[in-house]
Amino acid sequence: MIAIRKRRWIAAALAIILTIACTRPALSANALSFPPTNFAILNPDSGAAIGHGRYRIERAPGGATLRGENDYFDGQTDVETAHLELEGAGQLPKLVEFDHTFYNADGSILKRAHADLKTGAGTCIDNADGQKSEQSERLSIPEDTWAGASIVIPIQDFLRAGDRGISRELHVFNCAPNPTIFAISVNIDPGDAVWTAYGAEALRVEVRPDFGWLNVIVAAFVPKLHAWFDPNDGWAFVGDEAARYYKGPRIMLVKSRGHGGDSASGAHQGK
Repeated sequence: MIAIRKRRWIAAALAIILTIACTRPALSANALSFPPTNFAILNPDSGAAIGHGRYRIERAPGGATLRGENDYFDGQTDVETAHLELEGAGQLPKLVEFDHTFYNADGSILKRAHADLKTGAGTCIDNADGQKSEQSERLSIPEDTWAGASIVIPIQDFLRAGDRGISRELHVFNCAPNPTIFAISVNIDPGDAVWTAYGAEALRVEVRPDFGWLNVIVAAFVPKLHAWFDPNDGWAFVGDEAARYYKGPRIMLVKSRGHGGDSASGAHQGK
């Protein structure tokens, strides 16, 4: 009887190990699941549409590229690319290069944020208000560093792991206004609610810089990013609200529901 119980225990343990071994690569594959998705760009105060965007992940040998294009009705455009390398089985991909370029209506560069996460080289260009500023720095890059829309990848991983009602820490690159690595806190709401702008159930995630004990003092002055994910669609990213760039106007992205991902968004490519 003892021998039978022992064999059953071993069999159960092996089943658990095999289950974990089989599901982790699936989680890694899910991290790169971002089909072409169209978004409306709204003024968060008035709700008026001010443009449209399109984001997608393009697979490539050994990795992938997250690409986003935003077009505004006043003629301005943004192009964002995040190059990702695949890590070991069951691990999240790693961000290795990031670029977000903002264009004026005439096609000239308004602002640009670029980071080579392998070398630590960061560059920030600011041509707003007639100035010509370019700042470059060599940064120390933590392993868990993300930038721009790629922050969606680890957040989705938290959600798929069932991490609700808790706070997680990560790092992000941004131009503020010089190249900077921020420690951030990712706070996941404990329950779902209908997000009015999306018109369906969505879970809200708040992302804000983490200044440790200084959070109590500076919390009211620190800009936050809110992102929403659909629990009924594999935690698909369905929108966010944040500043377009450092000290820039706030915008809201909202996924276009009921529209095929293959429809043209009119986003400029090849800028």
